[in-house]
Amino acid sequence: MNQNRLALACAMALSYGVPVGAQTLLSADAPANQSQLAQADASGAPAALAEQKKSLPTVEVRESSFHTTSVPAGNVATGTATQNLALPFSVTQVPMEWVSAQAGQSLQDALRNVPGAQADSGFNGSHTQFFVLRGAIADSATGSNRVLRDGVRLSNYPFVKAFVERVDVLRGPGAAVGLRSEPGGTVNLMSKQPEMVNFGSVKASVGGVGGMELTADINRVLSEEQELAARLILTRSAASEWRHVTDKLDGVKLSVAKSDGQLYHLRVSAEATYQIYQPDYGIPALNGSPIDVPRDRQYGEPWDNSTTQNRIVDVHFDMALGSDRRLNVDWTHLEARSTSIRSGLTGNIKNANGNWGRFSVYEPGTDRMIDSLATTLESQHRWGMLMHKVLWGADYYRETLTQPSYSNLAGTVSDINVFNPVYGLVGAPTALTTASLTRQNLESSALSVQDQIDIGPWTVIAGLRFVQQDFMYGTQGTKAVVESKWLPKLGVLRKLSEQDSVYANAAQGMSPNQVSSSSNQSLPSRYSNQVELGWKSLWHEGRLASDIAIYQLDQTNMIADDQSTSSNFDFTVDGNARSQGLEASLSGELARRLNVKLAYAYTDARMLDHPLYRGLMAPNVAAHALSLWGQYQWPIASDVQWLTGAGIYAQTKRYADRANTTELPGYARLDITQTWRKSTGGATAVEVQLAIRNVLDARYFVSSHLHTNRWITPGEGRNAWLTLHYRF
Repeated sequence: MNQNRLALACAMALSYGVPVGAQTLLSADAPANQSQLAQADASGAPAALAEQKKSLPTVEVRESSFHTTSVPAGNVATGTATQNLALPFSVTQVPMEWVSAQAGQSLQDALRNVPGAQADSGFNGSHTQFFVLRGAIADSATGSNRVLRDGVRLSNYPFVKAFVERVDVLRGPGAAVGLRSEPGGTVNLMSKQPEMVNFGSVKASVGGVGGMELTADINRVLSEEQELAARLILTRSAASEWRHVTDKLDGVKLSVAKSDGQLYHLRVSAEATYQIYQPDYGIPALNGSPIDVPRDRQYGEPWDNSTTQNRIVDVHFDMALGSDRRLNVDWTHLEARSTSIRSGLTGNIKNANGNWGRFSVYEPGTDRMIDSLATTLESQHRWGMLMHKVLWGADYYRETLTQPSYSNLAGTVSDINVFNPVYGLVGAPTALTTASLTRQNLESSALSVQDQIDIGPWTVIAGLRFVQQDFMYGTQGTKAVVESKWLPKLGVLRKLSEQDSVYANAAQGMSPNQVSSSSNQSLPSRYSNQVELGWKSLWHEGRLASDIAIYQLDQTNMIADDQSTSSNFDFTVDGNARSQGLEASLSGELARRLNVKLAYAYTDARMLDHPLYRGLMAPNVAAHALSLWGQYQWPIASDVQWLTGAGIYAQTKRYADRANTTELPGYARLDITQTWRKSTGGATAVEVQLAIRNVLDARYFVSSHLHTNRWITPGEGRNAWLTLHYRF
């Protein structure tokens, strides 16, 4: 019990006493490891209860099977350390402990815990997955998934489970100072960092059809006196090949951190990943429904694997400039090289026998480079009777892309019968002739300011961001678009008690449209405007947290096919859309030994104005989506835990395409887990987990890709995973 109290005290101290950027490099008096610190609370709630107390209370905290990190939710929404109960925005934190408890393997598995997050599909392998937030498609026509890694947008960055500490999701536009927000919200992958304590772990998982994960994570204190620590993570993973496609990833991440008390913190990280995969185009639809064929049937035949290599170096530095000011500087550099070989169905069915045309695309030697530099200055000032927490920011971002492409290669493409396929009719090209060359050059500079004012039970957060952007996307000769935009946000919150708060916010966001017009002109960005009302509560002395929000999200400058040309690659920005909905979540200890995680969303997302799809529903967006997970800890012994988990993920029907011609039926999927965990002394523990996903073998469809009805991703049938995890 004393250890749990220490963990809770450290969590509170970190939440309120450690400046931004310093949370992960702890003092030598920290708990044995981050996961022990996480056990202080399942929701971060007790820290919110202690917000106005001068001394830390003695609180009895029972060990929980759900964990969370000590870093406050406010970082992704405001750039400052603000507890969720005092935050006038919708933020969900998903610690990887939750994902592991649910036997999750992918980004979509993590996002099932987030209200309003639904699946989209892509062709970059299951390590690089797409998503929809609040009914706003995250891509802007190109299929770039646009997640953030430690606050920096990295296009088509793979989700490497072993590298991630938690997933932070801001629902809706208006992200933090220095963060660019997509229209529906922001998904930020917070990576694991060095800590001032020695610990390590090894993990092995096997499951599915050839699925596996092997990970080693070693953290070492190099010098307590110099506050110097390093962390090395090695991983090898392979997705299940139940659909007969390869997807394997190797990765390494090394981080070194140095600090001097609270005077400064310096962290340098290097990360490398190498992915081998085959794009999966799923199955087509016919007469308004996915065709009735075995769910593992493939129609693509790439002649070789696709590959992606990522190399990332990043530096974080923060320094105290007196007692009430702190400077933060972050620099990130990415170099990526990829080769894509794609084959799948194209066009419409050719005849009643089920013959379909196919395409073949070869994109060798695609190069992408990203540089990001961001700096913020935090300060506190008393002006008159009010205390202001002010955040000034400046950031620069540049992304370049060079992508050669050879399409419909002569002599390599053949039709296929979707009901009685004959394979072996697609081969590698014998010669390559003329290639198209797609280029991107995005250069963005921004200045921002934010002020947080606390007036008794009231909190007001007002921010303004000015963005100057020079953007070019298209073939050789495409002209750039230069635009500037003021992006305001305003949030107001009132604490009704130490357990309840209500809030309202209004925010704007923007995101580049990666398309060009028939006149070879890059098109201006998509813009979003949102208003939201919400209520947040704590229950059971802070061990259970809930929130509920209603919102309206309007999008303008959405891409639309140019009706004046016959090309599928000529676009305008004539589309407007609106999403309206209700989102609710509940997480923490529902009863003694029983923890729950509930996420529900009602979403109505449709086009308001569009040359072809006016009034139609957004694809891949179900009106109702529910995720419910519970885990019970059996009262066995103090050093042994038996944990039984069960989860339901359900969606109502939704459309697979923009024209609303094909429906994906609603479904419910049941997963169960059984975990055995034994402490062997100190921080050492052994854990074994058996998970069965889709227990009832439900037949369902995950999503469709880029709003067409011929590339639909089936869901995997019943499958099992076995995991062994040793911590030391």
